Amino acid sequence: MPSGRQGFTLLELMVIISIIGIMTSAGLVSLSSSKKHFALKTAQNEVAAAIKLAQSYALQGKFKESVTNVCGIGFRFMNDSTYRIFYYRTGDGYPSCASTDSSTITGLGMIEDQVLGNGVKLTSPTSPDTSTRILFSIPDAKVSGAGISNSPFKLSIGTGSSEKSKTITISSTGLVEED
Repeated sequence: MPSGRQGFTLLELMVIISIIGIMTSAGLVSLSSSKKHFALKTAQNEVAAAIKLAQSYALQGKFKESVTNVCGIGFRFMNDSTYRIFYYRTGDGYPSCASTDSSTITGLGMIEDQVLGNGVKLTSPTSPDTSTRILFSIPDAKVSGAGISNSPFKLSIGTGSSEKSKTITISSTGLVEED
């Protein structure tokens, strides 16, 4: 029988347990960061898809059939986490469909509201509602809205933490891009 002890010393076991603990904590930090990034990217995709859906509704002329004088379909943030797809129309003191001044359009009918989850919020522009409004006319989906005629319009969303915000850009031709 060999004369020596077999097994691990207490010091060796403590080193191994320490290494496992460091690797586990590094993995958890990475997982948390990935989760925030994924939530932000998901919200960016969701907002871009909602804008594209509003544009598609305008091309299809989709709105409630009982409503008359509909000019187009729009998208806007109601507050920093809720956005709405809506239709707008003429009559009852509203501007004509030929009007390009989107700041005067107030005759709105809701199609659907959605809420961003996971702590993601609108970060720019800082004041939602009319400053985030994008309009698509029926039947050609010509785009207008806050600042769109001058240059591409940008919406930024973020989590409020050190995580970089994500941007959705809408061009004057209606192209929706995610940056």
